Amino acid sequence: MVEHWIGLANLPAQGREFSFDDQNVWRELWKEFRYDMDIVTPLAARISIIPQPDGYLVQGHLGGAVTTVCHRCLEEAEVVIDHDFDGFEAHEDVDLAEGEPNHLRNVDTGWELDLAGLLWEEFLLALPEKILCADTCLGLCPQCGKNRNLEPCACDSPGSQSPLARALQGLKIKTN
Repeated sequence: MVEHWIGLANLPAQGREFSFDDQNVWRELWKEFRYDMDIVTPLAARISIIPQPDGYLVQGHLGGAVTTVCHRCLEEAEVVIDHDFDGFEAHEDVDLAEGEPNHLRNVDTGWELDLAGLLWEEFLLALPEKILCADTCLGLCPQCGKNRNLEPCACDSPGSQSPLARALQGLKIKTN
């Protein structure tokens, strides 16, 4: 995975703010994980890192905009990223939950944080569960594959309901 390590050895007790705006890192991550995305507004992050006795408190904001594929109609969709985050990165010697990633490593010069790995996780959390080109997107027809946003199809007739919809059509629910 793409990495971008920053040294944390000389952080003051009140912490320090970092900024990250390397668009090539995002492109490399998308290529590595096979995400079909393009940058509309450059992705930028502000990160505040505050040292703690057993790790680092990390707070920040990730913003920008990307284009990708709509999950319903497969046309281009724009996703605005406006994501605040905070978390704690524990030193290696502190017990972590199983499978929980640690973005810290201890080298000869002190602790380092993998900023690319941390921001990749936050980027994934900032994406909507279902990416849509519009809230009113009708998607592709499951019968003929036409984009129902562009043209109606003959499959949209009431007689083309799914078998489950037809079976449940006359169902009545009793309420006591």
